[in-house]
Amino acid sequence: MTSTPLAGAPNAVTTETIATAFVRTAREHAFREAISDRVTTLTYGELDALTNQIAWVLAGRGLHPGQRIGVHLERSLATYEVFIGALKAGLVVVPFNPRHPFDHKNRMHTAAAPAITVVDADHGDIPWPGRLAVDELLAAAATSPAEPVGVEVSAEAPAFILFTSGSTGEPKGVVIAHRGISRVSRYLTGYTPGPEDRFLQLAQPSFAASTTDIWTCLLRGGRLTVAPQDVPPLSELARLIVSERITVLNLPVGLFNLLVEHHPETIAQARWVIVSGDFPSSAHLRRALEVARGDVLNAFGCTENSALTAVHKVTVADLTTGEVPVGRPMPTVEMTVRDEQLDECPPGQIGELCLAGDGLALGYLNDQELTDRKFVHRDGVRLLRTGDLAKRTADGEIVLAGRTDQMLKVRGFRVEPRHVEVTAEAYQGVARAVAQAAPGDRLVLWCVPLPGHTVDDRALLAYLRQRLPDYMVPSTVTVLESFPLNANGKVDRRALAGRLAVQQGVPAARDELAETVRSTVAAVLELSEVGLDEALLDLGVPSLHLIDLGARLE
Repeated sequence: MTSTPLAGAPNAVTTETIATAFVRTAREHAFREAISDRVTTLTYGELDALTNQIAWVLAGRGLHPGQRIGVHLERSLATYEVFIGALKAGLVVVPFNPRHPFDHKNRMHTAAAPAITVVDADHGDIPWPGRLAVDELLAAAATSPAEPVGVEVSAEAPAFILFTSGSTGEPKGVVIAHRGISRVSRYLTGYTPGPEDRFLQLAQPSFAASTTDIWTCLLRGGRLTVAPQDVPPLSELARLIVSERITVLNLPVGLFNLLVEHHPETIAQARWVIVSGDFPSSAHLRRALEVARGDVLNAFGCTENSALTAVHKVTVADLTTGEVPVGRPMPTVEMTVRDEQLDECPPGQIGELCLAGDGLALGYLNDQELTDRKFVHRDGVRLLRTGDLAKRTADGEIVLAGRTDQMLKVRGFRVEPRHVEVTAEAYQGVARAVAQAAPGDRLVLWCVPLPGHTVDDRALLAYLRQRLPDYMVPSTVTVLESFPLNANGKVDRRALAGRLAVQQGVPAARDELAETVRSTVAAVLELSEVGLDEALLDLGVPSLHLIDLGARLE
């Protein structure tokens, strides 16, 4: 962080740290199962003792409260053990997704500058100073005291730094306070899981949505099943959900749709199905309501408000209006819709959604200007300007209506298109690039070369894959001689979008099986045509689409 002090939540209700809330929960449910990878299962008492031992090892290495610790681990029990142990030692956790390109992770590492980074055997060659092998850490923990290490920090202290895409082409770190997450241990309404509930941890721990899985479970006495690092084929995922008797499913819209279509039994057994990340389909919600024995919740959250912010129990009546609310804010959180002057809008008027309360992040890492622009004060209240357009219904529910800026949603991730564009413009010969959303929950990229240069679209795509996480990699790159311009001389993005609809001839299918595969790929990607000789990777097929493709072909 910069040296400038960051305003917290002056009227915060939550006073516990994540570690304090976990210890309280662990003592209340010491003999209950806390976490399992389906091979090893730990009770709350065992997890509490082990994470105390990890905290002693970290403190013994000279780390002091407020220092940062990187966690670069494939998803496993160790990931969550290190998280809790580090928080007990008063450290600030910086999670990395091992599957992201090294260039992207390295920029995150440079920005956060963790004192040490815990790595597993498969990533021990990462050239970062202060590497600590997780096996070495756990071996040292086995001979360390199991009593609390005795470190105390404030609920206002930073707990996590989570990175999202930024408009400058650099990942931006969001500094999340303990109170932002520990609030869920006591303050929930309309969605109140407890010790009898079983969660599936699917979202990557480096992604803010994972906080809903991890901490709503472990701070309320539930049982957390750790999913494989790679999302399995849909049929295997469905079997996992059923066999583990998962009662709380937290799903991005795309995966929710696939489970509703192909494996509704997974929806039927859950007490709560939480859908978030994008505008849900009325058709899929209707089908889910038909089979669900529990509640289907349309949820809203963002990294800058420590993820979970509001939930709405979906009803059949919601589907008749075509507008499904995200509901009312969780306790200790405030949601208002405001105009350009930050005055509150009356019901029905669209404005910018603003948040306040215990969930608010402390700010952006090393970026006071952005912090001051997004976190503002109005009438003595610290507000987050989310950039989401919304309106308030007559009975106080919030309905989302789009964005105030050009930020895109891709597979539940918020993506700054400028981040993708800046990365592409660093490629030799590219003068200007424009990234846009495309049908099938994909990104496409258009670019214009510098005078006298040529740009190979496949080479540029390979370059981007080495530098961007998969959800930010365009499905296609199209090289143009020049961009269409509007009356103001700016790039006509609408005209570019229109080009996506242009159909191109493709070779005829050679047999019925080939035609089935070709047409299925086209349907999954929502493309009018797909050539038989096109490579799936060149079409930009993300993992979720591969899961859908596999389910349809099966």
